[in-house]
Amino acid sequence: MPLTTFAGHPLHPQLITMPAGLLPFSLVLDLLHLKTGRRSYADAAYYTMIGGLAGGVAAGAAGAADYLTIPPENKAKGVAETHAVLNIGLLALTSLNLALRSHGRRSWSLPLLLSLVGTLGLFVSAWYGGHLVYEHGMRVKPAGSPGHEQDLKLPGDERIAEAIQSFSE
Repeated sequence: MPLTTFAGHPLHPQLITMPAGLLPFSLVLDLLHLKTGRRSYADAAYYTMIGGLAGGVAAGAAGAADYLTIPPENKAKGVAETHAVLNIGLLALTSLNLALRSHGRRSWSLPLLLSLVGTLGLFVSAWYGGHLVYEHGMRVKPAGSPGHEQDLKLPGDERIAEAIQSFSE
């Protein structure tokens, strides 16, 4: 199974920034709505959650591709399974939260609780993801090692990587 990359780097950690930022931010917007009663905060929380869900689906697809590259006997496989199950549950929870909000519920108690549980779950899942990287070295390329020949690269990947590299020089 080829490894998924973008501009020469693993794709999954690049994609997790959307759900990792947007979903907790939707909780902040919910709390602002609760405090002020302003509908604009509730609307912003709803649309932020949609973005977080879409980003989570994309990150999950890239993560699934990475998961398939872990050999069955590797200890990281179990950690990756826990990480994946948590994230699938969080995507389902976020979908339920969005469904409740789209039906014009008058009470915000349950959606707010779901946002809180989802944000806490996201932190737990992120810990498992970090454990895969920092303890098991998943998708970490040792300094000075050559690139992977079997990477699944997007069209123009090398040119994008070179353009980004030229900005840092």
